[in-house]
Amino acid sequence: GAITPFNFPLNLSLHKIAPAIAAGNTIIFKPAEKTPVSAYMLAKLFMEAGLPDGALNLVLSTGETAGSTLVPHKDVPKITFTGSLTVGKIIRDTAGFKKVTMELGSNSPNIVFDDADIDDAAERLVEAAFGYSGQVCVSAQRIYVHQTIYDEFLKKYIDATNRLQIGDPLEQETDFGPMIDEEAAKRIHEWVEEARDQGATIETGGDREGTIMYPTIITNVKKDMRVVKDEAFAPIVTVMPFQTEEEVIEKTNDSVYGLQAGVFTKDISRAYRVADSLEMGGVWINDSSVFRQDNYPYGGVKLSGLGREGVKYAIEEMTELKFIGVRL
Repeated sequence: GAITPFNFPLNLSLHKIAPAIAAGNTIIFKPAEKTPVSAYMLAKLFMEAGLPDGALNLVLSTGETAGSTLVPHKDVPKITFTGSLTVGKIIRDTAGFKKVTMELGSNSPNIVFDDADIDDAAERLVEAAFGYSGQVCVSAQRIYVHQTIYDEFLKKYIDATNRLQIGDPLEQETDFGPMIDEEAAKRIHEWVEEARDQGATIETGGDREGTIMYPTIITNVKKDMRVVKDEAFAPIVTVMPFQTEEEVIEKTNDSVYGLQAGVFTKDISRAYRVADSLEMGGVWINDSSVFRQDNYPYGGVKLSGLGREGVKYAIEEMTELKFIGVRL
């Protein structure tokens, strides 16, 4: 059984369907209720390509209806899910002893050391924080910048953010568009206002128009604010200074999440040392947390999930290891 979210309705569905088919499984595919058309078109393409009847079974329904039936069903030995931590906990509680792969998001950290290429880091982290309106599981939400370059980085980061072209995502020149619905935009606007009331500084953005939440950079935050500790899944990012390597490792790991991180530095020894110390499923050196390719093991630790995706690793998750011995 595969359950997918709305944000990448084709890619995230194929991350589950293709390995399942390659491993010789049939699959019941329950997409997000907000993206049924792309799921239907994908299933239709598989049929036209000659996939045998019954190999892929599309169920268009709500999570409460279809998901609650699919997950505990005795004839479904495996669940693969990408979505929220809240739903992930429900699945884990109802799946029983069956195999489960889950990717449950993060509040992904990115570290910029004093020897980093500041211009490159700023540009990459703008895309990492605000691409797809921040609705990405590994979107940059926490940026830690060495104190000696903090002011310079922040200025360049704000300038780069303010250059984003906001508009219709179907237009070629648009960099930034609406969120999935107005409810999502209202939720994150409330988080930003809450942070402001608690003493945070809104360096740019902070406003909402309908489904558009403007790219928002927040400073002077505390670790217990929702914009820091919870998954925003929205176009907001916090920028915080640090002084020592030990300090930033501790701050980065001070989270229930552990999906991916980015580390920007020219010191390769430091890069590997820090990467080894971070409680993450993956660490990108001199790139942001948002980067993903399908040929490596993608997944999280702590409450960011169970198991790994990436074609080879997903196939392994969707098979059972069996030993057969022969006495000669």
